[in-house]
Amino acid sequence: MKIISKFKDFYDYKVTKYGVDEKLIYNRKTYCDYYKMQFQYFNPLENNAEKISVEDFNNNLKEHVKLFDKINHNKILIVGEKIVHLFFTEDGIYTQYDIKNPKSISEGTIYKYWAYFSDTKEITFNDGKKFDIHIAFAELWNDFFAYDRKKLLSFLNISKEETLFNEPMILIEYVGKIDRKFARFDNSVYKATLNPNLSQMGIYFDEDFIWQSLVEFLSNKRSEKEISPEVSNENKILSKGFDLKTSFRPNMKKKHKGDI
Repeated sequence: MKIISKFKDFYDYKVTKYGVDEKLIYNRKTYCDYYKMQFQYFNPLENNAEKISVEDFNNNLKEHVKLFDKINHNKILIVGEKIVHLFFTEDGIYTQYDIKNPKSISEGTIYKYWAYFSDTKEITFNDGKKFDIHIAFAELWNDFFAYDRKKLLSFLNISKEETLFNEPMILIEYVGKIDRKFARFDNSVYKATLNPNLSQMGIYFDEDFIWQSLVEFLSNKRSEKEISPEVSNENKILSKGFDLKTSFRPNMKKKHKGDI
């Protein structure tokens, strides 16, 4: 894998172990999108996610959102096709690999398909510290380790052309709930940071896991392109029923019978 990036991350040095494959390019450009959803969580039922740009969020939506302000809470990191659960606490950031007793994560009274963001889950980590984690992705707890990118995103009812399906690494976090005065139904906003700088945020875990997951993802994407090559712009236009000669030329119309 070859990484093209303006910043260095903690797993980059693994290139000395795995080498550079010029055919697998990770263009690690960081940017953000927001998604508005009718339900208060990633829902197993059909949930149409509306994509919102950073500009639209900051200029039009942010003032109508009650921001999620809990200190101890969870976020989701997508690495390739895999999911890594992150726990942000007042004492630092933990991952699912830091949980002392992983089997206990699904125990308790967390409902599978419904929970409020005021609910918490006590988690003990390997260093002996315990935290009451506020649940921002409630429906994941009962099947905590069973999710991958495909299963998670299948809840959102979005096109597979979306960046959430195609960027190698994504950090997803709950932002807050839209004011009922502004939205007719309960709506929540999630932020997706594409290709984040992990070390800058204080997120560290198995470098080999990250590298191998990214290589696997990029390899699969490359194979898909080889099997289904990209359609040219002209063919895309024709497939939509447009005419190349007249549809995109200003002040030009097709001649009809009887026209002079």
